[in-house]
Amino acid sequence: MELLLSLPKTIWFNFRVLPFKEAIKLPFFVSYHVKIRGVNKKTFICTFKNAKTFMSRIGIAGSGHGYINTSRSAIYIKDGGKIIIEGAVGFSRNIYLEAKGGTIRFGDGVKTNVNCHISSENSLISIGNDTVFGWDCCVKNCDGHHIIYNGERIKNNEDIIIGNHCWICSHSTILKGGFMADDCILAYGSILTKKISEESHLLFGGYPARIIKEHVDWVV
Repeated sequence: MELLLSLPKTIWFNFRVLPFKEAIKLPFFVSYHVKIRGVNKKTFICTFKNAKTFMSRIGIAGSGHGYINTSRSAIYIKDGGKIIIEGAVGFSRNIYLEAKGGTIRFGDGVKTNVNCHISSENSLISIGNDTVFGWDCCVKNCDGHHIIYNGERIKNNEDIIIGNHCWICSHSTILKGGFMADDCILAYGSILTKKISEESHLLFGGYPARIIKEHVDWVV
């Protein structure tokens, strides 16, 4: 039933963001629940090749472990923002993507579980290949409001870089300046607020996050 109800939006979205010869393959399956604003070929940029039908999903499926209370999802792009897709992606129900004057880059194989919020304002969020997010995760590179400290305004946005094959566990948050090299893990319920290390194969955890273990890896 969801496939049938989502087919009109799926067709519209593919032809909205892709050239005809790629759009006709319908690489994106987009739920009819997804609200979309500001999306076109100049703002939602797809650099992948060899598109396959329904290789990517937006607002579809996901495990039932998150505290989801709605199937609504949203993609908002405004003020010169961009979302760049470099391969197949899987965004589960209740995904919220916002690029407000900033850029969000998704590598090939990026997947999110339900209730994930990724928002870039006037800065970059870069997420590498094969990185996955558990449910109820947040990645946000702007404070929202400006903070004044000793009479000086603190810069309220900064790039976030997440490497390849990283695992962002459920209920975790990554804020402005957050950095993870390849093959790292952010433990359940942690908050990463800065670049702690440029080394790979680290387990970060805590509030705020710190290095808990070295020489770690993970598999699905």
